[in-house]
Amino acid sequence: MRTATFQVAALTRLFEEQSVATMDEMKQALGTAVDMTVFRKLREIPYMTSYSHRGAFYTLRSVAQFDARGLWSHAGAWFSEVGSLIDTVERFVDRSSTGYLATELAAELRVLSASVR
Repeated sequence: MRTATFQVAALTRLFEEQSVATMDEMKQALGTAVDMTVFRKLREIPYMTSYSHRGAFYTLRSVAQFDARGLWSHAGAWFSEVGSLIDTVERFVDRSSTGYLATELAAELRVLSASVR
């Protein structure tokens, strides 16, 4: 039996059309029900995951238009040029001359944790 072939071009077209996609949208674009297939195809392109929404949103690095703080948002999903929320928090704190209260940092990064609310 021949193994199905999935084209990474389907993912790049999806990102060209809508900038940001979820795992389910990428699986639909590829015609698969398997997350691992999507991850294999993502390895072929420079992608990013959101630091908000527990990384549920994906985009291409070339699509993101980062502001001076290194952040970009699309449809409520937030992305950082340094990647994860932890790396983004570290960058903000390192660049701050006075530091941040947790509430200030959560507001700046547009994320709220149970301890900050």
